[in-house]
Amino acid sequence: MMIPNNELHLVKMCAFYPGGTAEINDLHEKCNLPDVEECMQLAQTAEREGNIFESIKYYLLTIEPEKALPIGIQYVKEQISSSDWTLDSVCPFLDLLSYMRTERLLLHKCSELRNELLILCGYIGALLAIRRQYTSIVPALYEYTSQLLKRREVYVPLKIEQLSEELDAWRACARSLYKSTEELPFTPPSGLQQEVYATLVSRIKEEPLKGMIGPDYVTGSNLPSHSD
Repeated sequence: MMIPNNELHLVKMCAFYPGGTAEINDLHEKCNLPDVEECMQLAQTAEREGNIFESIKYYLLTIEPEKALPIGIQYVKEQISSSDWTLDSVCPFLDLLSYMRTERLLLHKCSELRNELLILCGYIGALLAIRRQYTSIVPALYEYTSQLLKRREVYVPLKIEQLSEELDAWRACARSLYKSTEELPFTPPSGLQQEVYATLVSRIKEEPLKGMIGPDYVTGSNLPSHSD
């Protein structure tokens, strides 16, 4: 409660809380948030008005948070289908959806949307890792997303070939951002790789919080900032 502009932090905490309706309402009251019934009304109003972020936020605070899934995922898919989308236009929506209570996300009726959410989060996570120079996990996130695309029947505007092209372009054009234990011969990036990398950079933009750039080093491990 001492953090300035803390409403979104409180929303995320309450959305992830697994208690019953009475317990959730009690927590909402402590956090100065509406009760679950009012949250449902606010979510429906925001949805009718086309306010995607607010509708997701309030649906997550109800006893049926899964109603936020189709709204948020459809919005993200529409965004990344356009030619001029950026990381900042989709990241806040996926970040918010990731706070849905696990037992609701695991419902059978959510299986298709859950798979799409995992794939979209994997891909956007890879771009965020590039932006923040968490270079050691970028290939793993691209591979994770590709494997999910191979194994799951989903309808997302991503292709395995596109992911492979982007990863190759990033490796070729940004070699100075990661360190190798071996001195490998340098091969200049091709024209296509430069073009793909330029598109990536235009989507990713610069990290506004400079303290988030680069990995944190602790004894015995090498993890991205706040990865614990």
